[in-house]
Amino acid sequence: MNIWFDITHVPPHNFFKGLVMRLANESHKLYVTVLDRGKLAKIVSTELAGIKNVSVEIVGKHRMTKWSVLWDANLVRLYKMFVWSRKKKIDISFSTGLLNCIIAKWKRIDSYTFIDDPQAFTYKAIVAFSTKNHSCLYQIPKEYKLSKKDTVLSALKEWTYLAPSVFTPNVSVLADYAITPHRYLFVREVSVGTSNYASQTADSILQIANLIPSDMPVLLSLEKKDKYKEYPQNWILLQEPLQDVHSLIYYSAGLISSGDSMAREASLLGVPSYYLGIRYSMPANAVAAEVGSLDNQQTISVEKWIEKTISLQERKPLLQEEVRASINEKFVDIHAYMYNLVTQHQQ
Repeated sequence: MNIWFDITHVPPHNFFKGLVMRLANESHKLYVTVLDRGKLAKIVSTELAGIKNVSVEIVGKHRMTKWSVLWDANLVRLYKMFVWSRKKKIDISFSTGLLNCIIAKWKRIDSYTFIDDPQAFTYKAIVAFSTKNHSCLYQIPKEYKLSKKDTVLSALKEWTYLAPSVFTPNVSVLADYAITPHRYLFVREVSVGTSNYASQTADSILQIANLIPSDMPVLLSLEKKDKYKEYPQNWILLQEPLQDVHSLIYYSAGLISSGDSMAREASLLGVPSYYLGIRYSMPANAVAAEVGSLDNQQTISVEKWIEKTISLQERKPLLQEEVRASINEKFVDIHAYMYNLVTQHQQ
């Protein structure tokens, strides 16, 4: 079969990567289109390099500005995807966004979407254009009214690549940074030049940097690195693509992020996490807080959270195992579900 995956951000790449590799090993032909956004294209190309039956192609660009979200990453990219797909024979497609669904509808092929934010303004369009949309939310708030075409999967998308059955932490990656397990913080600063963070104050991490003790080792992940010199110089700047970012998160004492994706990842890894952004009402964040350990500015101040997290360093490994085991009992295996969609399509 010829199967198409459209990747517009790092989390969707992580979400689909395991399935792409599994299907490639079974001799399916995989088309992977990637939006040129930050380090995304380099990450995808590096991690899928050399894999037989996988073709990675860059389609469209995101210049990390609010205007580019609408023009480059959507309108121009939609046209480029039409051009790219014209002579492609595709049997089935997977994505987390709208453009793939529109092209699939035009080509009359089945498309399957997986989202975690039914509040997004693209939700109704995604449901309308896709063959089947899935809301990966574990449970839906009572006030939400989802489409009858929607399928609710009892898990968060991040669990697809973070579940114990697919993710094994590798402590050896810490050696490159001379850090000790559970004795450092991981901090992530995202760009606000995207639609998700358009109303968010820039440089949230930079503004609270002075609250982190100077003797606490810190790994710094910057989506835009032009302001690196403004951060504490003893912080370790990470250079993407990383060998194993999730092991670095797993072995941290805690994570602070101005973006909610990595904050959810940390929570599902059993790591105390603090979301410094403004998307408080997003259901996926509420689920991550319920099943793991995800705080924000409405639940506790970042200063108190830092003090609490540092004080729990000794107990963190044990608490982490308990959290991971508990989540594993509650969530379904989305990877297996997606694989079954392909299998059913072959029949």
